[in-house]
Amino acid sequence: MKVSSTKTAIITGGTKGVGRGIADRFAGLGMNLVVAYDRDDAAAQAAAEELQRGGATVLLVKADITERAQVEALFSRALAEFGQIDVVMANAGVEVIDRTFADLEEARMDRVVDLNVKGTFFTLQQAARHVADGGRIVVTASTIALYPPEKAGVYAATKAATRTMVEVLAKELGPRRVTVNSLAPGMVKAAGVFTGIPADLEAQAVGATPLGRMVVPADVGGAAAFLVSDDAAMITGQHLGITGGAVQ
Repeated sequence: MKVSSTKTAIITGGTKGVGRGIADRFAGLGMNLVVAYDRDDAAAQAAAEELQRGGATVLLVKADITERAQVEALFSRALAEFGQIDVVMANAGVEVIDRTFADLEEARMDRVVDLNVKGTFFTLQQAARHVADGGRIVVTASTIALYPPEKAGVYAATKAATRTMVEVLAKELGPRRVTVNSLAPGMVKAAGVFTGIPADLEAQAVGATPLGRMVVPADVGGAAAFLVSDDAAMITGQHLGITGGAVQ
């Protein structure tokens, strides 16, 4: 894969789990990284220092993406530091996969909808305004939008919403040669992602995967690196599955 010149990428939720896997791959492409996080200052700082030790230039920004003003400030800081934004990776999100419709608490529903829908929208809105012509926008979605299991109704609905955002934004930004795509990983094995997976559910996920293992953050990072590379210039409005062959 090739990335022409040094690019600057914003990654939301970029200090752990899938976001960290993406940050590692973007760093390997020589990008300047603007890594946004919301919680756990010490862990975020440690992640940024690890990326810097690997040779990356990192701007760490604390931002709650459910707050429009904080998303605007995130993009303003990126522009002030690096002068241009070439890649936006809208990754931050949260899951609820352990509540039926009858049992889901309003507070948890609000958190999932606020972060996954409103937060993603605010991020994409700023990306549409500020990403450079010929840039790349990628959203972390999920196969759960296509194959929703029990106890994941609201989470699946939020990921379906992000797929629609991608398809619309790809049309709106096409004249500027900006591509907009989503990543659709299956169940990811990583700290902070799908926390508390029962052993039987993990075994079921592995058993449904022809490649015989769960997805890990590096797998998603590799797919993201492809979509932001020069090789993906004619891919837009698409949803790239990272599932190891599992179809539901």
